[in-house]
Amino acid sequence: MTRSLLLLPTAALLSLASTALAQSPPPPSDPAPPGPPPAATAPPAATAPPAATAPPAATAPDVPIAPALPAAPPPDPGAAAAPAQPGRAIMPVAPGPASAPGAPIAPISPAAGAPISPAAGAPIAPAATGREIVYLVPAGVTGVSDGAAATRVGFGVLAGFGEVTDPTAWDVSAVIEAEMATENGLGALIGLSGADGTAQSPVGSLRLSASFARLDFEGEGSSAHPPLILYVGGKVGRTRFSYLGPGPERRDESLPPTFVPRELVAVPWSVGAAAVYVGEGGKKLAPTLEGQIAFDSRWTASTDTLEWCEPIGDVVRGVDPVTQATDYAPANRCRREVLGAPVQSQELTITAHAGLVDKVADATFRAAIGARVAVALNDEAPADVGVNLRAPVYVTLARAPEGTKYRGLIRLVPALSVIRRSTGETDIGGMLEISFLGQRAMFADNYTEL
Repeated sequence: MTRSLLLLPTAALLSLASTALAQSPPPPSDPAPPGPPPAATAPPAATAPPAATAPPAATAPDVPIAPALPAAPPPDPGAAAAPAQPGRAIMPVAPGPASAPGAPIAPISPAAGAPISPAAGAPIAPAATGREIVYLVPAGVTGVSDGAAATRVGFGVLAGFGEVTDPTAWDVSAVIEAEMATENGLGALIGLSGADGTAQSPVGSLRLSASFARLDFEGEGSSAHPPLILYVGGKVGRTRFSYLGPGPERRDESLPPTFVPRELVAVPWSVGAAAVYVGEGGKKLAPTLEGQIAFDSRWTASTDTLEWCEPIGDVVRGVDPVTQATDYAPANRCRREVLGAPVQSQELTITAHAGLVDKVADATFRAAIGARVAVALNDEAPADVGVNLRAPVYVTLARAPEGTKYRGLIRLVPALSVIRRSTGETDIGGMLEISFLGQRAMFADNYTEL
């Protein structure tokens, strides 16, 4: 009877403690025998099994454990256990026999690999929205069937604005290029042949261009190329002209006039804008529309030339077989130079192309057909109107290593030109332009090359 009375209040207190603390050890299987309490009264938690026998910590929720109620000491034999007094401070007890009474309970850490939930009210870091910056090294060599040639190399950057996930963001590129041109072909360009003094070359120029490409790659009709590209830019150059100009007047007016060598350093420049639209098209091909407008202030060398000769000695023509006397002939050295100073002219150029481009990411070709019309804006221009019918074709020459932004392209531009000169003559001719380009896409990064 006494044992039953002791078990009832003890079980009630243990049930209350287990409800408040999920990790508290279970009560002992057998209650202590009745008798006087030991000298050092210990709470029942001290008699609990070791911590190793407790359930794994990984099964506990990631919240701090509430402090547990202390277990009451066993009552005296025959006496009923007194309930806890309301309002009395309750000291938390740490689980395990090694914890001292009254030590705070640390929150249980989650198991290895388990996600950790942020605390209530803690700020969450936003996702990254930066855009990639690509460094550009455009280069190209161009040769024309009429003998002209040009080479260029540049440096630029490609950046963007708008979030990465924004399907209608914009990419912006800025490219500065240095160009060297000659009217005497690639041989003169790379120094294998001398430049003709009558030409207005070599010509050196710097070209700064910026492009704005609107990105929109959503939908079934999307293409590997931006649907809209805008170009703006300008170019400034330096050209040295050598020519013969009027010399000092003679006292005797009946004598012919004199000429002296002169030199002029000119600064041609141009500004312009262009736009490229790439339609949706079919599964493999997309239509393209291109337009350009540019204003040029250029210098043109005079087409007149002057030749003169001066005696420099005698040339042995042979020996007289009869007299064995040496026969001499006078020798002259002749030269030819440009006569007259170069003229400055202004010109407005409008270009329009329509074509097709491969839509896939590793595009292999782009082709177009169109016309370029140049109209003179002053009387000093050598030509009043020039019409150039063009059919540019871009073909992939070599693919860059994976992870880079470049590829090799060949551009072929057969053209038929009709020029009405200021003298009233009309010139009709054809030419073929071949360019080897190193650039990141089928479309150029400047306004001058549609």
